[in-house]
Amino acid sequence: MVSRISVSGSMTDARREQPQAITAAPTTGHQAFSAWGQIALLAGAVATLLTTDAVLHAPARLDVWTIHRVQELDAPGLHTAVTAISTLTSSTGAILMWALAMVLFVTTRRWLPALAMFTLPLGGVINEGIGAVLVGRVRPDSSVMMRTIGETDAASFPSGHVMGAVMFYGFLIFLASRLPQLWLRRTAYVAGGALLAAVGFARIWEGAHWPTDVLAAYAFGALFLAVLFIVYNRIDAAVGDLPFIRAGAVEHDETVAHAHALTSVVLFDRERGEVRKIYNPGFLPRAIYWLSFQAPFPYVANRAALDAAVERRNLAALLTEYWYGSSRVARAVGVEAHGERLALVSTYVDGTQPTNRSAARSFLTDLRAHFEEAGLPTWQIDPRQPRAVDNVLETADGYIIVDLESGLVAPLASRQAWARGVRRGQVPLFDTVFFDVTRTYIARESQRMTGLHGAAWLAHLNATLDVAEAAATRWHASEPRLWSVALNPRSWRGRIQRQSTLGQAKALDALQTATTRWEQQGRISRAEAVNLRAELESPQFQAVLPHLGAHVGISVVLRFPFGSIARAGWSTAALLGATARLFLRRSSLHEWRQAFSLHNPLVIALAAIPAFGAFAYLASGPVRGNRLLIRITLDALLHKVPADLYRRSGAERVITAGRPAGRYTGRDGRSNGRDGGHTGHGGRRLFPHQRPVARTEPVPVHVGVTAHAIRTTVQQETRDAA
Repeated sequence: MVSRISVSGSMTDARREQPQAITAAPTTGHQAFSAWGQIALLAGAVATLLTTDAVLHAPARLDVWTIHRVQELDAPGLHTAVTAISTLTSSTGAILMWALAMVLFVTTRRWLPALAMFTLPLGGVINEGIGAVLVGRVRPDSSVMMRTIGETDAASFPSGHVMGAVMFYGFLIFLASRLPQLWLRRTAYVAGGALLAAVGFARIWEGAHWPTDVLAAYAFGALFLAVLFIVYNRIDAAVGDLPFIRAGAVEHDETVAHAHALTSVVLFDRERGEVRKIYNPGFLPRAIYWLSFQAPFPYVANRAALDAAVERRNLAALLTEYWYGSSRVARAVGVEAHGERLALVSTYVDGTQPTNRSAARSFLTDLRAHFEEAGLPTWQIDPRQPRAVDNVLETADGYIIVDLESGLVAPLASRQAWARGVRRGQVPLFDTVFFDVTRTYIARESQRMTGLHGAAWLAHLNATLDVAEAAATRWHASEPRLWSVALNPRSWRGRIQRQSTLGQAKALDALQTATTRWEQQGRISRAEAVNLRAELESPQFQAVLPHLGAHVGISVVLRFPFGSIARAGWSTAALLGATARLFLRRSSLHEWRQAFSLHNPLVIALAAIPAFGAFAYLASGPVRGNRLLIRITLDALLHKVPADLYRRSGAERVITAGRPAGRYTGRDGRSNGRDGGHTGHGGRRLFPHQRPVARTEPVPVHVGVTAHAIRTTVQQETRDAA
């Protein structure tokens, strides 16, 4: 949709219109993780420990002692200050401050901070879920406290006042850190830090919460903010300097004729007879597309999407030849690189804007009916769309469509198009071609097409259709498109099976590789390595493997928070299914107990933790007794944490405690004496259900080794040892 043609200056003007109040150097994903990722891991660990303690125990003695010491403090005006802080951070005060901040960001056109602020109420939902469903701890009792707020039956863990304050004022401090004025930054740090410290003290002093409720609220709030800041920095680096809707700046020669469309810049090359369209959509089009398909806007740098656009346009051009006697769509030539972006190249059309816009709309109405019948997308040529006429040029041969690529996810489509999309699991609609409809249409009209244009033309049309469908398939496969998956239940079983199988292979390869690495490093003996590989083949572990594979597969496809939700949902559904079968008398109590051991609440809780949740089934009953396997797996997983945090934090020393590198060096698997001469497990059993395995030569295991190959190797080694 071309809005104007210019020769100079307009992109410079676009840059001048960008907000300048909050400025900072772009932060790369690795830099963002190196700081906020470490905070997220630490906060998540603290929150998990405090939540586990709150579930398993009543308030600890330290809670009672601390709250007594805090409530003994008194000073003039302290009660007034505490009341003011509690009111400011209460539900009413928090909603009022949040609304004022939203109005400020929107009126000053700070779209990314406004969007981030819009996500903060999610923290309240998380807080309620933890307090009401998971923990259930109540507030301090007035019988043992100097003062309470009276609502002793209300949920206490974690503190809503504190968690809300950490998220809201912590986010404001984060934004203030980007201000250019040093004194403003320091003022924000001091004022915000004092308020956050005061609200925790106030809730304990009032007797509203136990001290561990407050600590957990700080941890959960910090975890939420750290994840938000990681996402914020990545989005800010990608689109933070873009306008809200219209296209951002694209580097080009200002002396060359060009036009500015809603989401792109169009460069005209009359000498070569070509037009290049380079996409750089604003914040809103990108956000809508991501919410629709969970992927970046496709025409910026997705080669598969632009290839599909080329073939789709050429398919439409051929069909218009059939409908109108000559092509009424500017053909696409191909895709070219333009800096870090890609450009769609099409033929140059020598024409003008329609002199009679009413006649142009009539043409579009007729063309839309043809597109609808043939299963082609209609958004760009729908006369109800305000700027559709801008996609039409008037030439001596008639009207020509020069732009068929959408800049927005189509909100406007016929009921027939929506019905087709829902039935085929292809919604939302964005340049969607229903290829089965197109094939049916061509088959029905083939005799007439052959009569008008010949058999060679029809063969060319069918070949173009095949290429267009293949290109669209590649494009769609490159994006998650979760809504399409959700609306196509017939594909669930196959998708789940494929991802589960892939996840099983990845999980098994990871465990095999970790075992081999520890053996090569001398942390375990050869006999222990053989026993571990045999354990991977045991019936107990094989029962765990499909679910472990499903978690790994989910982690590959989905990112936080979707991955955490899906993993926890998978385990919860498995446990509920086993419980339902027990109540329906389709399984025995013994079978239910086995399922409960496999999908226990600890597994469900761990599954919700980002990254680490992929291996939550190591906490299942059949596996968690094998501490050596758990240690090896944790070591392999934590080695992938960025910024060398695993080693720098000292966690590596904890995981590998008692098993230093080089411990086993002899060919018989005995200790080299560094740990005092102990031989470790040697040839004895690691698990009660396993037969002893003698010391053998190391079993070479590589990534990609199948379960059958492992089983054959272990059996052969055992026979050789015997």
